Amino acid sequence: MLVLTLTTQERNASRGWSGYSREAGLCNSEGRRCVLADDATCGTVSDAVGSGSEVLKSGVSPADVHRFESRVEELIRELARSFEEWCFNSLEPPEVEAMPQQISYLGQSYRRLKKKTPHANVLTRFGNITLTRATYRQGSRGRTIAPLEKVLGIQCGATPGAQDLVGRQVSTAGSSQGRCIEVIAERTSATIGPEKLRNLSSRLADIMEPQREACQVQQLEHWIDEARKHCKKVTLAVSRDGVSLGIAPFGNFEMASVATISVYADRQRTGTVYLACVPEENQETLSRNFTALLKAVIRSRGSQLGRIVYVSDAGKIETAYWKNVLRYLHVDGQRIRIDRIVDYYHASLRLTTIADALLLTSSKRTEWLKRVRKLLLEPGGWGRVMRSIAGMVQQHGINPSDKEDVETAKRYLHRYQRFMNYSEYRSQGSPIGSGIVESACKQIVTGRLKLSGMRWSHAGARQIMTLRSILLSQTWNATFQKALIALPAVNVLSSQQSP
Repeated sequence: MLVLTLTTQERNASRGWSGYSREAGLCNSEGRRCVLADDATCGTVSDAVGSGSEVLKSGVSPADVHRFESRVEELIRELARSFEEWCFNSLEPPEVEAMPQQISYLGQSYRRLKKKTPHANVLTRFGNITLTRATYRQGSRGRTIAPLEKVLGIQCGATPGAQDLVGRQVSTAGSSQGRCIEVIAERTSATIGPEKLRNLSSRLADIMEPQREACQVQQLEHWIDEARKHCKKVTLAVSRDGVSLGIAPFGNFEMASVATISVYADRQRTGTVYLACVPEENQETLSRNFTALLKAVIRSRGSQLGRIVYVSDAGKIETAYWKNVLRYLHVDGQRIRIDRIVDYYHASLRLTTIADALLLTSSKRTEWLKRVRKLLLEPGGWGRVMRSIAGMVQQHGINPSDKEDVETAKRYLHRYQRFMNYSEYRSQGSPIGSGIVESACKQIVTGRLKLSGMRWSHAGARQIMTLRSILLSQTWNATFQKALIALPAVNVLSSQQSP
């Protein structure tokens, strides 16, 4: 039999408990013996160790090695699962009478019930465990809670480690509901149902979203500080865009929104944080979150930024955000200069529209389009491009059916002329394309929420977009830890024990 003995001091050293356990005496005063495995399991351990020596002998096939490794993995997982189950169950005294009579949680008082009850199938990183714990009820028929689960951070039937695992998997590109369940089963040897998966995703999004902004600001600060150590030109590039998303139950497509804030050092992108919101009128939630994040970064690191640019296409929402927010942005009473750049690719598309309408051969059309696209990037490029367009239209003419499209393209180029000084932008180390936010649309929405047959409720899409934005921003660990720390504590109101 495999036995591990821990003292109370060793058990409690792993975490500083609140008044709920330390002051009320939830842990026993003496050490307890932990039976990690019975004789049959220990025999399996001996067999596994013995078979290990066989692996080193000649004639053993790769298939034998694979079976050996798989068996060792299963055994270690089972030992870890048993150990974790024992540790958690030993945190409370065996007798419920030794527990506090009354506790407080979220401002409400709860009284102890007479018997401990088991909570089966609590998901951990190593499999399911059964947690036998005391429960408390609010009033005579009110809500019942298990304080030990609150102290351990167990939510929706999963430990913090399991929640972390599930959240990362749910946030991974290409992870359908079925695929998530399969991967979790492979990692933990425990199968969860779709409802538990959805509940965990919802709970994670709810507790992590309030911590998202602070952690993203810290990440941006870190990138800016690192960039300043190695270069002088640090540019903050902000961008936003929309992407269609299928909404249940009828499968109608609505416009979700995505935004990015990137740090550039000497023309090289150091890192990017991401924001995303479900479809709504005028994308007000994204605008509010985007502005708050941008102001927080400017407030803490504005003096270290050489330039702030807003790179986007000239869509209705993107332009309205520039006119109503960024053009006259103030932080702590100070006007912040932000330069707008119209995405070079979208400007080039207008040149393509004009080229398609010109009465030219295919080879001449390609040659002219290549030349004016390159010309647009040179000093004084916009004026030279417009003169070239006028000359080509006069010399070769345009297809009458495309005349309206040509006029629309020319109006676009005239309207946003002051945002197309690409030569100057490039010389200052600023990006001229919105490829980062275009990629964000694919990574956050297309690669996760637009898989075959997927349709979403607004609530379900919000959860996944929140978690995926945090994951892609490289702030998952910090955000999850802050969310755990912010969970409400359990307080003892009466530690008097029953007679």
